Amino acid sequence: MKARVLALVVLAAAVTLTSVAAAEPDAAKQRVVITSQGSHPTQTPPFVLTPLQAGGLKRDSGTQTAGSPSVRTAMRAGQRVEIYDTVGTLKGKRGNLVIQYRTEYVDGGNGYHVGTGTWKVVRGTGQYAGITGGGRSGAVYLDTGPWSSRAEGVLTLP
Repeated sequence: MKARVLALVVLAAAVTLTSVAAAEPDAAKQRVVITSQGSHPTQTPPFVLTPLQAGGLKRDSGTQTAGSPSVRTAMRAGQRVEIYDTVGTLKGKRGNLVIQYRTEYVDGGNGYHVGTGTWKVVRGTGQYAGITGGGRSGAVYLDTGPWSSRAEGVLTLP
């Protein structure tokens, strides 16, 4: 009886070790922040991508372009919300990163607008090739000019 139990335990351990050895290693994940700012007439505002932890991605900077956003309006608890869906391209020194943004803006009064949203990677080149992921974002802008945005999230490297 003891021999059967011992054989069963050894078999279970062997199957477990084989399964662990055959499993693919986890893809590397890295927290990042992307900041950008500009003024309304600026067609190619600057961006900076900064890793928030060690990993395969390195700090990068360059310019950002965006297509015309799809805009719709909703009412939430009596407040007007403008929902912007757009795709932007970060053209950096280390590669290009195409990102899909969804931002919901509310009127902050006195010409200010405040937005929160989500973002996700569509595709990339250079150091961004094969990367997936996304996160949350915050943005502000004035009717008369400047704007600023910050996107934080986790990217999964191939």
